[in-house]
Order: sequence, then C-alpha cells, then structure tokens
Amino acid sequence: MTSTDAKSVVLAYLKAIDERDAEAIQATLWEDAEFRIPGEHPLAGSWVGLDEILNQFMLPLMELFSTDVPYTIEMTQVIAEGDTVVLDCVARAASRSGRPYEAPIVSVFAIQDGRIKAMREFFDTQYFVRTLFGDDNG
Repeated sequence: MTSTDAKSVVLAYLKAIDERDAEAIQATLWEDAEFRIPGEHPLAGSWVGLDEILNQFMLPLMELFSTDVPYTIEMTQVIAEGDTVVLDCVARAASRSGRPYEAPIVSVFAIQDGRIKAMREFFDTQYFVRTLFGDDNG
C-alpha cells in the first residue's frame, strides 16, 4: 500500500467520525482491529474488534461530550510512511456540563490492505480527566 492510500484510509475514518456514521467507521476498520489508549484514566485501555471499539470505547467516549456542541477534529498534520499514518490534530467539543474541551492529540495508525488494523492515541490525560470527569485537583 502506498503512503497516499494509507493516508486516504485515515481521512475516510475521520470523515466517518465527523459524520457520526457508524457503518462508515466500521468500513474503515478490520474486524480484529485494536485501539490502544495509554494512561491512567477511565477510558485508558485496549479494545480489540469492532464490537469492543464501537461499544466499549467510542460510544462511552462520545457520552462524555455535550450533544449541543459539535465534536470536531482539526487536522494539523497527517504524515504517512508506508502503512503507518501519524495524525496530529486538535479535538474540540464541550463536556456534558458545558465546559469547553480542546485537546491536542497524536494518533498513530497501522493500515493493512486498505483498512485500519491498529490505532494508538496520545493526549494530555490529566486535562482529559479534569475536563470531562470534573477532577479539578489536576
């Protein structure tokens, strides 16, 4: 797969997330894809397979955000080398309580045969917990 092809897979995934299109999200992922979010917070962990990724990670994550403010992803940079794509972006939204949320994120995707095989995501976990779970001690 060329870097351009790998990049287009990630861009299709981001478009599907932006449109909240579960079917399109699933079409970009392998059945046994793995998402990993390092850290020590309620959504840290590893999810393997479409069911876990969608139902144990994505849906619980989206429930943390206000439905009145759109969840947007602004791409700063997308770098593709072979089957690896690195996305540097900023996620913007609001918490359920209306608190503004703006988080720089770096995601590393492994692409295999035109679909996402794995994703690791890195961000400020203290900010994440403080903003979305109301922990003002951090």
